[in-house]
Amino acid sequence: MVEIDHVAQKLDPKLYILSISKFFKDLGTGILAFLIPLYIVQTHSIFAPEIPNIVKAGIVTTVFGLFNAFSQPISGRLSDRLDKRKFFVIFGLAGFMLASVLYSYVSVFEHIVILRAVQGITVGATVPAIIAMVTHFSTPGNRGRAIGIYSSMRGFGYGIGAMVGGMVATYYGFNAGFYLCALLGLISLLLVQFFVGETYDRHEKQVDVKNGGSLQFHALAFAMFMMMVGIMIIFAFLPEYEVRLQASELSLSIAVSAYVISRVILQTPLGILSDKYGHKRLIVYGLLLNIPVVLGLGYVTRVEELIVLRALQGLCMASVETPVMALAVDLAGSTSVSARVSSITSAQAVGTAFGPLIGGLLGGYVSFIMPFYACAALMTISLLIVVYMIREPRLAGNINQGP
Repeated sequence: MVEIDHVAQKLDPKLYILSISKFFKDLGTGILAFLIPLYIVQTHSIFAPEIPNIVKAGIVTTVFGLFNAFSQPISGRLSDRLDKRKFFVIFGLAGFMLASVLYSYVSVFEHIVILRAVQGITVGATVPAIIAMVTHFSTPGNRGRAIGIYSSMRGFGYGIGAMVGGMVATYYGFNAGFYLCALLGLISLLLVQFFVGETYDRHEKQVDVKNGGSLQFHALAFAMFMMMVGIMIIFAFLPEYEVRLQASELSLSIAVSAYVISRVILQTPLGILSDKYGHKRLIVYGLLLNIPVVLGLGYVTRVEELIVLRALQGLCMASVETPVMALAVDLAGSTSVSARVSSITSAQAVGTAFGPLIGGLLGGYVSFIMPFYACAALMTISLLIVVYMIREPRLAGNINQGP
């Protein structure tokens, strides 16, 4: 049994190369997420010349998220139908590179919006394919660990992107930042092209359940959507926190970063725990903990409290994201992984795009505290849905995992 467990824990080395490749691309994505809202101040609008810069920033952020979410289910289904993943990864990385270069040549706001839409589509095309490749490089016994490693590298790259982008823009200008993003995309593309082979669907026998069914995937997608809304909602309130807490920009940036740091550190350990104790159990714990944390965000009186709560949200997200992805693959039985998982990653992208918007509308037109209560209530509903609708399969590989 010890020997079997050892085999089950062994990961394909290509997983690490793919994760490193993702780090470079998501470092570029993080840089752009920081640079674009600042760069649009220098642009002019053809159709709405008087549009405020804060509205411009909201538009480019939401457009990227929506087109990212829109492209994932389509590319996921197409990837499964063709039983090809590497092509979609290469295509997406090439599109990311091209759009990054083109930013330096445009000065019209509407052109920036178009480029963000194109980049959202191409980046979205890579997500289901990469998740499928990660699962193909792992086994049921170490899937949480594999997804945790991948997610940690991705989160770390995106998390430090703002800092890198700020330094590059300050000392070398926006164009240098855009070309750096293109270079990072090229490094990622070359790593995948030359060191990561194509992967194919394989069928993993399930012992006690059939394929999870669409309702279970919708339940996991809703849980992921609510997690992202609860995490991203804070961005609508940063100006209000600055006044209420008398906080500096530096202290607020630390609060924002506390989530990323906590998530990156804990993602892999919690993925390993989910392999050992069950993916559903970790998801339930993460959702349950995030309910009081979200409510607490509406009652903070000091910036230190905000930093602690954001770090706890990193713990919550690490408890949910990795197990959700691993459980989705287990429910699919490694068949049509791209299409199945794309419903969840798409929901995650939609939550990222609409979290600040939902928070801003409710906070601006109802009350400051209302968005936090609404989010906590919906998260409670998602918790109950997961508890009563999700049946975690006991995979054959978890009982007697062979080579």
